[in-house]
Formats: sequence, structure tokens, C-alpha cells
Amino acid sequence: MTTQRGLFGWLFQRITGAYLVFGIGLHIIVTHFTTRSVTFENVSERLHSGGWLLFDLSLLLVSFYHGFNGLWGIVLDFNPSAKKRQVAAWGLFVLAGAWVVYGIFVLVPFTK
Repeated sequence: MTTQRGLFGWLFQRITGAYLVFGIGLHIIVTHFTTRSVTFENVSERLHSGGWLLFDLSLLLVSFYHGFNGLWGIVLDFNPSAKKRQVAAWGLFVLAGAWVVYGIFVLVPFTK
């Protein structure tokens, strides 16, 4: 696990930010303006399409990368010792992984 932010971390932060602006905008338009109400049945019907499921999964993964990479940048701004950086890195990694798994399990009931 890297303990600093390099070119790729900086670049991916910008790319994921642009994707989130587009993706969240599209998500809000489709979810709240093209359907009469947000119900389990409406969401389930939309997610039965493989494209929408892939889009929602990508939005989930991109948002967690963007958010946790931003938190990692904040940790580095405090210039902690090597040991504290390692603990923070593993803590953020485990927390992000757990939330991604939880987010995927939230999407699964809509696909049945």
C-alpha cells in the first residue's frame, strides 16, 4: 500500500470527480425525473437491465475511490509518522472495502 499521493492518485481523483458529476447527474435525472415515484418495483425493473446495473456498480466503486482517496489526502496533509500512515492506510482500505461490499449487497435484492 502506498503511503503518499503520486501522479496516478492525483489523476484518478480528477477523473473520478468528472465521472461523478456526470454519473450523479444522470442518476438523479433517471431516478427522480423520468419515473412517477421511486419504488422498489421501479428500481428493480431498471436494474434488471445489465447496463443500468453496471452503471450503478461503477458509480458505487468510483464514488468510494474518490471519497477514500480524498480522505487519504487529508491524512497525508497532517504528515503523520510512517507507522501512523500505515495504520491509517489499512484502516481506510478495510473501511472502504467493507462499505463497497455492503453497497453491492444492497443492489443485489433489486436484481431478483
